[in-house]
Amino acid sequence: MPPKAKVVEAPVETGPAWTERLIGHEAAEQAFLKAFAAGRLPHAWLISGPQGVGKATFAYRIARFLLAQPMEAETDGLFGGAAPAAPTTLDMARDQRVFRQVARQAHPDFRLLERTPNPKTGRMRSEIIIDDVRGIIDFLHLKAAAGPWRVVIVDSADDLNRNAANALLKVLEEPSANTVLLLLSHAPQALLPTIRSRCRKLVLQPLPRDLAAAELTARYPETGAQDRALAVATAGGSLGQAIRMIEQGGVGLLREIGALLAGWPKLDAGLLHKLGDKLGGRDQDAQFDLAVELLGWWFARFARMAATGETPETQLFEGETALIARLQAAASLDRWLAVWEKVSRLFDRVRAVNLDRKQAWVAAFLAIEGTGR
Repeated sequence: MPPKAKVVEAPVETGPAWTERLIGHEAAEQAFLKAFAAGRLPHAWLISGPQGVGKATFAYRIARFLLAQPMEAETDGLFGGAAPAAPTTLDMARDQRVFRQVARQAHPDFRLLERTPNPKTGRMRSEIIIDDVRGIIDFLHLKAAAGPWRVVIVDSADDLNRNAANALLKVLEEPSANTVLLLLSHAPQALLPTIRSRCRKLVLQPLPRDLAAAELTARYPETGAQDRALAVATAGGSLGQAIRMIEQGGVGLLREIGALLAGWPKLDAGLLHKLGDKLGGRDQDAQFDLAVELLGWWFARFARMAATGETPETQLFEGETALIARLQAAASLDRWLAVWEKVSRLFDRVRAVNLDRKQAWVAAFLAIEGTGR
């Protein structure tokens, strides 16, 4: 019997590296293009903004643009001779060679610095370590191979541990010629001040709700209007988060979490265990992480309203307004924050020591249920 042919899976062509369009950040793009056209391009850029707002998509657009520049750019335009027309866009079609090389991390003058798996456990590390940065340093010792520029994207700088951050700082202090480092950060205030001070800063602002809603309508016309509205409401101006809510089932998860919380102070044990079974199932790590994130997001929403006396303009789930009122009447905001801190520590232990996900989920809701009685 002849052996079966080996099935080769096609590479996944999604994510920021494969995204052509950037929505709502024209001012940031024009700031970069103006610096490029002036011949005074900073060697390092700190691109910050909320998670999912488009920082990585923007960085890949810059990388492709620079790596597509002809070799003559070393002597013409930027450093003498007749200057070409100033570029007006970072756009590049997906069928361009440079686009696909960068997306596949196959371009000789491009590197991505990100968290890597621990070879001993096979699990993704929680931080970028110094060995990862050393690989970038070795790369920067080489000359550009295909064009005048080399580009490094750091996604994200928030993940650098102290040793890695200090090693990257030395790179920023002694930049190589025609090299651009693009540091992405969700929380730039937590980075080393010396790293921040050596970068040109670009802040990507949250998208207006109507712009995010229009983009979701264009991308997901078959998704119900209520689901799209819920995705936008929870995204905080982050198109990436809104897309994730739809594509990864976040809308349905939030509704399930809301149905559980709405019964407080007496939670529905059947619903709790059903959702716990779902999140604790095999290969459900990503769904569990998303559920934890959504629960934390909702508690932050509750805490903000408790602190300001606001009420929801629009309920995210049936009974939300009444639930917030009951929680406020049952315990002080400080007590609820202490409960959430306890729950957060429990979820952190799930990731750190591989605790049973269902057990942790049920224990978290029992802690919530027992507060205020």
